[in-house]
Amino acid sequence: MSLDHFFHIILLLAFILLLKNEPGNLNALIVENNPFYGLSNEKVKSVESTTDDNLINIKLEYSPQAFQTGSPEFFKATLFYKNDNQRVLHADTDIIIAKDGKELYKESNEFSQPYVHTPNGIVLSSYKFPGSGQYVISIKVVGINFMPVDPKQVNFATNITESNDKYLVNLAK
Repeated sequence: MSLDHFFHIILLLAFILLLKNEPGNLNALIVENNPFYGLSNEKVKSVESTTDDNLINIKLEYSPQAFQTGSPEFFKATLFYKNDNQRVLHADTDIIIAKDGKELYKESNEFSQPYVHTPNGIVLSSYKFPGSGQYVISIKVVGINFMPVDPKQVNFATNITESNDKYLVNLAK
């Protein structure tokens, strides 16, 4: 067997392993169930708020409103300039989820980066809430058009309640 054949066999095996969809693999579930990819029939709810400096309006959409314990909740944050309702392009952002003042999730950590860059002003994320309770979802903006800005943040109060083996989500400004 030549070295080329051996390399191709190894490459094929690696490809097969990557395609294998094990029950614990959440990536396929996230794409299939994420309403923002257009493959799900779930209704999308939204809430909006404006940064303290009155510059950016953030629309936070979420779905599903009721989800099974252990399943992810999906989020879409869209950033608009308040004065003309145009999307904020090339924004450096982060989505942070906290409970009782303790940070549970920071989207930028998923990419080992200090922030997430969005060229079109839209950030998609998902999170598995560990249980019912009061959470805070924060959308933070630290850069616009490749330039750092004073951090701008909007906090959304999030109430997760348990009912019939499902969690119900309610977001407010």
